Amino acid sequence: MSFYFINKTLLFFAFVSILSCRSDDKLTGVAAGAAGRYQVTTYIVAGDTLFSSLPNTVGYKPVINKIGVDNFIIAIGVTGSDQLIIRSSYWRKGVRSDFSREVVVSLTNYDYQFSLKTSSPSVTLPAYNGSVGRFTKFFYERTVGGGLLIPPAGSPANSSQSSSQEVILIAQSQP
Repeated sequence: MSFYFINKTLLFFAFVSILSCRSDDKLTGVAAGAAGRYQVTTYIVAGDTLFSSLPNTVGYKPVINKIGVDNFIIAIGVTGSDQLIIRSSYWRKGVRSDFSREVVVSLTNYDYQFSLKTSSPSVTLPAYNGSVGRFTKFFYERTVGGGLLIPPAGSPANSSQSSSQEVILIAQSQP
C-alpha cells in the first residue's frame, strides 16, 4: 500500500514540475525586454522639431511644443514572445489621442530592433526603423509614409498617419 502511494505521489510531483517548467512567452520572450513606458523627448516631422522636452525635478518639461500636447508617452506592451504593440498617446485640451502599431522584435547585442507586423504579404508597409536600447532604454522610431502625424496646436486633436512625411520619435524609459 505505501509503495503504491509513494509512486502516485512521485508521479504527481513529476507532473506538477513539468507543468511549472512551461514559461509564459509574454514574460520570458525577447519582447519582454523592450516593454514599458517611455516619455517622449523629441518629435520631428519632415525635419521640423515639433515637440521637445527635458527632464526636470518633477518629470519632463516641454522646451518646444508647437503641437500643444501634454503627457506625451509611448507605452510598449507584449503581445507574444517576439511581438509588441507600441502605443503613442498624448493629451491636448483634455482629450486623449492614441496611435498604435504592431511590431515584431528581435534582439541584437545592443538593442531590441522592431519591424512592422503585417498579416498579408500583399500589404505595402511604410519605411520603418524602430528600436529600444537594451542597456540605455532609449526608444527610437523613424517612419516614412505611415508614422504618427499630430496636427499643429489649434487644430482638432485627432492624430493620423502621415502620407509621405518622415516622422521621428525619441523617448526615454520611465522608472
